[in-house]
Amino acid sequence: MEKYLDAGHGHPWLASSAAAEIIADELCSLCNKDVEVPHYTIMPNHWHALLIPTSKCMLSLPQMMRTIKGRSARRINAALGRTGTLWQREWFDRWMRDDAEWSRCVTYIRQNPVKAGLVHTWPEHPWTQ
Repeated sequence: MEKYLDAGHGHPWLASSAAAEIIADELCSLCNKDVEVPHYTIMPNHWHALLIPTSKCMLSLPQMMRTIKGRSARRINAALGRTGTLWQREWFDRWMRDDAEWSRCVTYIRQNPVKAGLVHTWPEHPWTQ
C-alpha cells in the first residue's frame, strides 16, 4: 500500500494547497478537543499524523478520525467544487510502545514526502510538521 500511495496512485485531492491547508487546520483544531498533534505530513493522496490524547480527552480514536475525515471531506469537496466520497472507510493506526517506536514513526512521517520524491529534505515540504 505504501508503494502504491507514494507512487501517486489514487486521487491526488490533497495536492491542492487549499485541500492540504484544510487537513492541517483540522489536525490543529484537535487541540480544542484535548488531542495533541506534534507531527504530521500531508501528501497528495493521503496523510499521516501522530495523535496524542491528553488525560482530559473525551474522544476515542474512531471519534477523532470521524471528526477529521467528516469535517475535512465537506470542506475539501466545497473548496474543490466536487461532491462524493473523499476518504476510504478504513484507516491505519499504531500504538507507540516505546521511544524507539516513536522515533521510527516520526522519521517515517518526516521522510514520506522525501521518499515520494516531492522534496529533497523534509523541512522543504510545506505540509510536514
